[in-house]
Amino acid sequence: MTEIRPTTKFVKAGAIVLGFIAVVAWGCLLAVPETKLWMPVAATALLLWPFAKWIPIRFNVTTLAGDRLRSETGVLSKSTRNLMLSRIQDVGVNQTLFQRMVGVGDIWIETAGISSRVILANIDQPQKVADMLLDAAHASGHSSGVTS
Repeated sequence: MTEIRPTTKFVKAGAIVLGFIAVVAWGCLLAVPETKLWMPVAATALLLWPFAKWIPIRFNVTTLAGDRLRSETGVLSKSTRNLMLSRIQDVGVNQTLFQRMVGVGDIWIETAGISSRVILANIDQPQKVADMLLDAAHASGHSSGVTS
């Protein structure tokens, strides 16, 4: 079983930057007597933003197991989508310039059927994951008698 999750690189970078700002704000409170207490408190409260972004990422997982690809999303309510690997027709990667710079990308999966496109956003090493999905789909197609 292989799990595919969105990257947390952007959340971690935001947390580091905002953490640095909070430390500087608390340092100013100690070093500069004119600093108002609300400033470092507000700077610390900004750390809630990366946490709020991390929660949905934490509850977004796609699992490759056997002949199925299962995608689950949701924090309080949950949405699950199952794809038979033998129905996958094409897999591709889209990357913006910024995504290419940090090594992530969006993977799209074309399937036979009515809702034919699934997108996995901000995946680390997207080409490697796309190749793995296509290989698994190809192997599943041959084992079930489907030829491509």
